[in-house]
Amino acid sequence: MKRNVNILIGLALVGLGILYLLQNFGRLTLANYVWPIVFAAGGLAFLVGYFTSRAHWWPLIPGFTLLGLAAASGSEFLFPRLENEISGPLFLGGVSLGFWATYIFHRQNWWALIPGGVLMTLATVAAADEVYGSDRAGAVFFVGLAATFAIVFIATRQTWALFPAGGLLAFGLFILVGLERFIDYLWPAVLIFAGAFLLFRALRPAPR
Repeated sequence: MKRNVNILIGLALVGLGILYLLQNFGRLTLANYVWPIVFAAGGLAFLVGYFTSRAHWWPLIPGFTLLGLAAASGSEFLFPRLENEISGPLFLGGVSLGFWATYIFHRQNWWALIPGGVLMTLATVAAADEVYGSDRAGAVFFVGLAATFAIVFIATRQTWALFPAGGLLAFGLFILVGLERFIDYLWPAVLIFAGAFLLFRALRPAPR
């Protein structure tokens, strides 16, 4: 435990020294970095605690969440021109990494793939919406969710995951190629075809 505390204190001192040095060169105002430093220190504390004793998986989630929050809050000063584009994706991506790490280090927690994939998809959608607009972002959303369930199937061989993967992929491709307006006609056509098939089966003469 003492060794972990020394590591955290050492990292904090090195980080503060670098920030003071940058401040002396006029590169930044230290006060602007208080919250990013606090969030980053908290995230590192959770992760160091986890890697010291891997008996519990839950510290991974707050650890990466706080690191994502540190990156998002620091983007205002580190990347002022891109703040609106990257702050949201950085935070969502950090939370997502916590769930991905939960699965990577504890394979029995396959459920973590679903929130991890959904959050990573939302992070990608937030970035794509700024660059490509809402139409393409909608396609990214459905394709990302489809990829999430496909990964669940690959990791667990649970066949139920193929059904949402296939349906979500179809919706994503419809939107991507600009055919979303045909979805309004797709389901009626399917119903009419299925009904006609059943009527044909019911009304055809019985074989002798």
